[in-house]
Amino acid sequence: MISMVLVFLTNIFTPFSHELAAQSIPVVTRNVAAEKTKFIVFSGSDWCKSCIRFRKKVLSDPAFETFAKENLDVVVADFPQRIKLPKEVVEQNEALAEKYNPKGVFPNLVLISPNGSHSEIIEYSNQTPQEFVNELKNYLQRLNE
Repeated sequence: MISMVLVFLTNIFTPFSHELAAQSIPVVTRNVAAEKTKFIVFSGSDWCKSCIRFRKKVLSDPAFETFAKENLDVVVADFPQRIKLPKEVVEQNEALAEKYNPKGVFPNLVLISPNGSHSEIIEYSNQTPQEFVNELKNYLQRLNE
């Protein structure tokens, strides 16, 4: 099961449409061999106001980008309504949602331990990017204990 999730996580980084890329949705991929904690962002990039706000305020912030580059494998599982994603990406996103976001909450932020044995839902309540990074650091300590 863990290997299936890793396959989904590593395959999710296929190129998106030009429209989606133009929205500057950061999808950060790092060396999976380093076994970093996975951070899945379930998003509705073209319809979910909270998702758009989170992307603009946190995901694109330099403090978050630096922290994520060093500590996380970030996966954006996008569920747009007006943008058509490739079939493979839709299938991968749906498989991730089935396991980690079965209620279809948007945005939904999930941290998954490097070995896949533990996961945590992260609440976003309009914190500043630095406050959110500090919260992630606390979650990472608990996940990696």
